[in-house]
Amino acid sequence: MIELIFVIVIIGILAAVAVPKLAATRDDAKISALAKNVTIGANEIASYALANGKTESDFTLMSNAVAGMVGRGEAVQSGSILNIKINDTADCLIMEINTTTADSNLTISYGNAGTDGICQGLQDTVDDEKYPIPLTGSRVKK
Repeated sequence: MIELIFVIVIIGILAAVAVPKLAATRDDAKISALAKNVTIGANEIASYALANGKTESDFTLMSNAVAGMVGRGEAVQSGSILNIKINDTADCLIMEINTTTADSNLTISYGNAGTDGICQGLQDTVDDEKYPIPLTGSRVKK
């Protein structure tokens, strides 16, 4: 009986150590998937604009990755702005198409991460210094 109690205690200790590690791994996977979708979405939008010489008002028409994020509730579009949301953070990352008479650019900026670790991880992963990306106009190299 004492051996059985020791085995149960050891299993409990192992579980107490393993559960936080598994939760962290799950968070890292979510961050990686979101960062991949944001990067692919930006590249698809840039490719669409280059191929068609224009952008659309709906992000989902230009990018399957963005359409997937919107469909899963990970992103919400409002006009020319796409808010990537995580948990209670409605604007973790912000994708925006800025259009003037001469050209249009895609920018990604950081919203308010608050204390959300996944949002902070996503902001650390996506490099906003690579943006803006010129989509149309004289700065676009064809």
